[in-house]
Amino acid sequence: MTDDNQPGWNHYAAEYEAVHEPLTRQFAEAALDAVSVAAGERLLDIATGPGTLALLAARRGAAVTGIDTSPRMIARFNDRLFEAGFAGASGRVMDGARLDFADGSFDAVFCAFGIMLFADFRGALAEMARVTRPGGRAAVVMWNGLDRMEHVQVWLRAVAYAFPQFQPTLPPDNWAILQEPASLARILEQAGFAEVDIRTARREWRVPSPAWFAAHADLSPAAESLYRSLGPGARERVRRVLEEQLRARFGDGPFALAAEANIACGTKPHVAQREPV
Repeated sequence: MTDDNQPGWNHYAAEYEAVHEPLTRQFAEAALDAVSVAAGERLLDIATGPGTLALLAARRGAAVTGIDTSPRMIARFNDRLFEAGFAGASGRVMDGARLDFADGSFDAVFCAFGIMLFADFRGALAEMARVTRPGGRAAVVMWNGLDRMEHVQVWLRAVAYAFPQFQPTLPPDNWAILQEPASLARILEQAGFAEVDIRTARREWRVPSPAWFAAHADLSPAAESLYRSLGPGARERVRRVLEEQLRARFGDGPFALAAEANIACGTKPHVAQREPV
């Protein structure tokens, strides 16, 4: 269930494709390249949103299932599957920490920019391992620190200018642990994956203008929560400052902002056979 009084990604299902997907799609493609998904393989995409990674996998011939706790995201994902003619793929509303699938149901399991949203991310990763077949692969995509997300940094600078009393808070504990490559690898190993490899990818979010970015970059639960804490009129004030700062830096035309993410890949080990006695 979702709480419409609290900001969550369910509120941004209509905006996600146009606003955030041009950036997150690039990392989803990198994750699929890293795992080398083959045609006909059964693939699960956890926290699929509107199906960013799942649709890319379906185009590569995978038999795709996408899950998310957001009914609006899943509705949009299923619409996109229908529009693209992927009859064998499906989206389901489901909690990634309580997967309703049998052990070893999938050849490959992905979670792109979703693992940090789970209160019990270790349990969610254990579920990922449980539903991955022995010899199957998994990939988790996680931002490589807020300081390496330029689209977040420019927005935070605008917030700080508009509200001098604003004091940035540290990221949640989940972020702090999961954004570090060494700890991310260790957590995947603890969840049940072996041969864990971490690679860092850097991509650019190309946007049409400062005016467009100022009007769209804050369409997220985190930004909404901060605006609520700053009081009435905060959104308009920050957007005005952000547009002015970006125009001074980039002019009125298109520009790009860089971001980094870690792609953690692992393999579900085969169960060792006991020697006959």
